[in-house]
Amino acid sequence: IGFPAVAMASKLGNLLVFLALLVALHGPLSFLSGAPGAPGAPGARVESSRARSSVARQAEDDDEDAGFSWDGEKPDLPTSPEEMAQQAADAVMRAYRDGKTRQAMRLRLDELFDMESLYIKGIQSLQLATQPFMEGMAKKLWGGDFLKEVKTSVVDDQASTLIYRESDNELQDIAMFYLPGRDLMADQKTQNFLQKMKDRLVLLVNTENAQSFWRPDYQGMDWGDYTNMGKEISNMFKEQTYYYDKAPFQSWQMTTFRAYPYNWEIYIEDLDYNLVKIFDSDYKPTSNQIVARLEQYEQMNAIPAYKKMAKIMKDTMKQEEASEKVEPGWRSSASPEEIVKRQEAAQERAREEAAKWEQKEGV
Repeated sequence: IGFPAVAMASKLGNLLVFLALLVALHGPLSFLSGAPGAPGAPGARVESSRARSSVARQAEDDDEDAGFSWDGEKPDLPTSPEEMAQQAADAVMRAYRDGKTRQAMRLRLDELFDMESLYIKGIQSLQLATQPFMEGMAKKLWGGDFLKEVKTSVVDDQASTLIYRESDNELQDIAMFYLPGRDLMADQKTQNFLQKMKDRLVLLVNTENAQSFWRPDYQGMDWGDYTNMGKEISNMFKEQTYYYDKAPFQSWQMTTFRAYPYNWEIYIEDLDYNLVKIFDSDYKPTSNQIVARLEQYEQMNAIPAYKKMAKIMKDTMKQEEASEKVEPGWRSSASPEEIVKRQEAAQERAREEAAKWEQKEGV
């Protein structure tokens, strides 16, 4: 994997840009010095619970005029990217009120970008296509209120992006790392930044789609030789406050959904394309638990294996047709070797993730 030592050496220029962004956001005394009165200076730190409660209490008081509510009914599956963004922003703020200052989220990027073409176009194309959406979601935080400015910078050569929501009250500032890979998270500059943020909110968005991808719930098992570092960072961001993903699993189209503080929900598309909930729990189920529930569902409904295989193949063909419709000819621009490599990479990634789950669960 070659991190963090190799990565730190190879990306020095990018890190200097990263550092310059922080200076631009809050000035040299704010993040880079210990001057009295700076957020990270001695004597300036407010007790964690007091800081959170005071900021939340101020927002709740302002809520009467601003129309922002900390509470709300349990959300259903979103029907549009805009609804997904609003649900995510609401879930993040509910968790922040409960003291969760470090959070992770996963959003359905296939609603924003043709993921079928990712292998050909690359991670930079994904970042460019989805950055405006992420900036828009950042603006929705705090109910869209207390916003001074949103500043964005790509901070490494793997398209990891820092979206910083600056507020009139610096305690309400929010840092959102989009597509942050292992290399970026392991870098000492990032670690220093997280410490300087103290009780301010920090979000990690779609680590699963980063170039050096990882998952907080794997507890560092996907960090290669740096498992301990990965476990520490995963524990820091263990609270997955919003999670919305759809992907094939055991030859079913499976949707995973969670909006803090509500339960984790697992749905599958049945043979008639109706959504069927197979799991509802206050914890994220393991792959083994989902497999067991699927086997139970298949037995109860007498579903032969060939029927679900036929459906998943039909779904794949529909996805390819939709991809071609969105951008005609993109497949013809890729060589057969590139298409094969893309398919093999996807299969290998699926095998690796399955193996990690099996190792974690002691299978």
